[in-house]
Amino acid sequence: MKTQLILISVLSLFFQSCTKSLQDIVKDTEKATFIVYTYDEFGAPSGSGSGFFIEEDGVGVTNYHVLDKSVKAVIKTSDGTYEIVSIIGSSKVKDIVIFKVNNTNNKIFSTIDLCEVIPLKGSKVYNIGSPLGLESTVSEGIVSSFRKDEHGDIVQITAPISPGSSGSPIMNEKGEVFAVATFKHVGGENVNFGVIINDKFLKGITANELLI
Repeated sequence: MKTQLILISVLSLFFQSCTKSLQDIVKDTEKATFIVYTYDEFGAPSGSGSGFFIEEDGVGVTNYHVLDKSVKAVIKTSDGTYEIVSIIGSSKVKDIVIFKVNNTNNKIFSTIDLCEVIPLKGSKVYNIGSPLGLESTVSEGIVSSFRKDEHGDIVQITAPISPGSSGSPIMNEKGEVFAVATFKHVGGENVNFGVIINDKFLKGITANELLI
């Protein structure tokens, strides 16, 4: 009986270590997210979106459509503003851009880990983005389904997103990102979608289709 109780306790601790509270996820990942501001050829604001860092030297990810047709873009983090200076890779079809910000001071940026195992249907998911320009907004929901469309593999979620959320991380219960919030069906209730990503997927985004 004592052995069984010890085993149950060990298993309980194991499963607890596999998940985090939402508060812990926000604490661990919020500083790695940012709002993106874009500008046209005349220097006028042309839009905004969201994004997140995947490398400490300032490599970030957002949606292609966030930066499309802009001639300048800057990101605002919790501690400063940085200009996007180079596009590492972009895909209009996948709606993904990987870029680097100006980091002359060699700042170490907070990052979000990539998830290599896609969560199951019904699993909890979390999002931190800037819907309608409201920076660092947290939402939660579940994985509703997995689908395919012109983007490739996508996930359907109930976590609320809005214009401005594009490019923000969709995270699992450990705070690892497995998709990028990309679009929603306006006529539905919490029918939201993200492009599924992982390390292999991002390494395959190498062509530069943007002029920024």
